Amino acid sequence: MIKKRMTFDYSPRTIPMHHQIDASRFIIDREWAALFDEQGLGKTKIVIDALAQMFASQKIQGAIVICKKSLLKTWEHEIVKHSHLKSVVLTGSKRQKGLKFMWFAHFYLLNYDLVHSELERLKGFLSTRPMAIVLDESQRIKNPESRAAEAILQLQSLAARRYIITGTPIGNCPQDIWTQVYFLDGGASLGATMGDFLHRYNIQAQPHREPFLDPTGLSHLRDDLAVFSMRRRKNEVLELPEKTFETHEVSLESTQQIMYDRLRQELQLEITNLAGDQIIDNAENILKRMLRLVEIASNPKLIDSGYEAVPAKFVLLDALLKEIIERGEKAIVWTSFVGNIRTLKKRYQEFGSEAIYGAIPIEARDKLVTQFQESSAIRILVANPAAAREGLTLTAANHAIYLDRNFNLIDYLQSQDRIHRISQQKKAHIHNLIARGTIDGYIEDVVYRKQMISEFIYGDKQNLEQLPQTFTREEVLRLLGH
Repeated sequence: MIKKRMTFDYSPRTIPMHHQIDASRFIIDREWAALFDEQGLGKTKIVIDALAQMFASQKIQGAIVICKKSLLKTWEHEIVKHSHLKSVVLTGSKRQKGLKFMWFAHFYLLNYDLVHSELERLKGFLSTRPMAIVLDESQRIKNPESRAAEAILQLQSLAARRYIITGTPIGNCPQDIWTQVYFLDGGASLGATMGDFLHRYNIQAQPHREPFLDPTGLSHLRDDLAVFSMRRRKNEVLELPEKTFETHEVSLESTQQIMYDRLRQELQLEITNLAGDQIIDNAENILKRMLRLVEIASNPKLIDSGYEAVPAKFVLLDALLKEIIERGEKAIVWTSFVGNIRTLKKRYQEFGSEAIYGAIPIEARDKLVTQFQESSAIRILVANPAAAREGLTLTAANHAIYLDRNFNLIDYLQSQDRIHRISQQKKAHIHNLIARGTIDGYIEDVVYRKQMISEFIYGDKQNLEQLPQTFTREEVLRLLGH
């Protein structure tokens, strides 16, 4: 009896845009490549279309997509939406995952946290046929010593093709890019070790201690990345509505100011008594203490349950949201603190407020997103960037309001792009709420510095301007009013 060979339709189910066709061709033509397109340009569809064409030409016979756990359902949905091909999500018990490895599929979806425990099975799986590995949000492996990075790098030589995709490969410092590229080429492009990388591009190993940046070295890094990466910004390839930035300043209310000054003075005294090197050695602890100042500037009740006044930023937020709702528009309020999320969800119940943070199950989160996008009854979404910055389309809103921010550039960039992406029809407004004379201004400087450096390396900016130094002893004491 002759077995009938399975046939598949490898054509895209949805029509790609011109910039997506160009990127798919770029990927197909290379055994390894990086897609660094800005958030909101459809990188997932680009990769699905490219892999489908490689399946059709027998360049590869399958692909393992590694992503965050919260994005597994997104990938599964996008594969159904954009292709006629099969996918399987590698989750469940050890036995269930073992059985799923035996199922036929074109796409095998796995989250970063499981790669280490499934390493031996993945090695055996990759040895059976030519396959690609795709790392989604590849900055997840920026630390070469992390368990996920160590496991993934062991798979590097077993994959017939390797691709990384992220709109924010560099979030804190240039070093972030090395492990991601090492996964692609085993060190051929940027250096075989982190030490080689730092020496080649004259990058300081301890940027807090040595804040000088060499524009020439970073220019060479930019040129080397351009050989195998593609980067487009939304304003270059899409006709999206304008995105504007607005800063809203407010003074702390009296009790809030007293609490802030007390902690500020304690921290000032602590740092004054430290020698220059000690502030670097204690950097992590000092940053944690400084983030307590962020909490007070945002909502003192986060650290003192006895606080009864209304925080200054809440009063400002009330007025801002009232204007937005009266115009018939929607808003996302971003905050780093779960206590704020719960408080604000209750505070704005009359506007049908909903919330997303880490404790919300993925299935419930997806349902909330659908409701927010489709229901006119839900006007406000309160969310934590750590839980909702990636993979979500929230274009029903055209206002992103930052009640507070941390030092994480990726949190800031990716969360604002939830509203400024394909399908947005209105002008997008990014609102930053700043408490005068507080750490808020310092965080703004740090995030700005990180953004300028990363944009220069990507090629978004052609010149590296003089940037403020960060986390020197003098700078921190100045911030604390010394």
